[in-house]
Amino acid sequence: MTAPIVRVSKILDEILENFDISHDFGRRQAWESVLDYATDNLTDAPECDDFLAEASSRLGFAEVSRESLCERVRLPKGAWVDIWISDEDDEVAITGTAEGLQYLIDVLRRLKGSSDPGEHVHLDRAMLPMTENSANLVLFKEEEQWFTGAPDAALEPYPPREIETKSIYAIQSIHFPPDDLPMTANRLYRVMSCELTENLDECGIKEFPDGDRERYRRFGFVADSGQRFQYIFHLDDPGVNFFTHREIVSLALKTV
Repeated sequence: MTAPIVRVSKILDEILENFDISHDFGRRQAWESVLDYATDNLTDAPECDDFLAEASSRLGFAEVSRESLCERVRLPKGAWVDIWISDEDDEVAITGTAEGLQYLIDVLRRLKGSSDPGEHVHLDRAMLPMTENSANLVLFKEEEQWFTGAPDAALEPYPPREIETKSIYAIQSIHFPPDDLPMTANRLYRVMSCELTENLDECGIKEFPDGDRERYRRFGFVADSGQRFQYIFHLDDPGVNFFTHREIVSLALKTV
């Protein structure tokens, strides 16, 4: 071995001897200590990449690059976070120490400033700062169209769907519907009517600016209030799904 490689191996041995790496919790603690040491001492050293590669191999973690190390959020001492999900109340509780909550703030701030598409962060159960009883937490950064279904202007226009309006049996709004639409995201609603309409102002409408205006239809369905409701949707809007009766039956059979 060359002198730099021997040096980083010796440093790694000294760090790891302070932890019990026979279990996941100990390995996670050791990994955080390794990253802390590399951040404080090796970011400008030529052996930094060798040190990180050997550490990831020994501890079983994905290798970290020097660039990502410089952007890493430090895990402060005393940081604990617990995510609890209630099965009965449809409620999520996030509990943390002051240090744990600050860590989440710092992670979210870094995620907010990331320019990488699809950037996300995994915080796994029993891996610091998460407790052993916590639910896993994944934080994603997405553009507004992920929530609204609005198309990205940089993408090609959405092609017309091959759909027969008479066969539409159910409708589903993806993510968050408009405020004046009494629908719950991702829930299926039985379609009572689907009609061509020339007056787009006669009732509420979910706009789809990039679509052909001739492809708007007025749908009648039973809303969350239990009352029949009418709303105008565009047949090619990617934020709305339309299902035939056969597709609904097929979905039902797959869940049995």
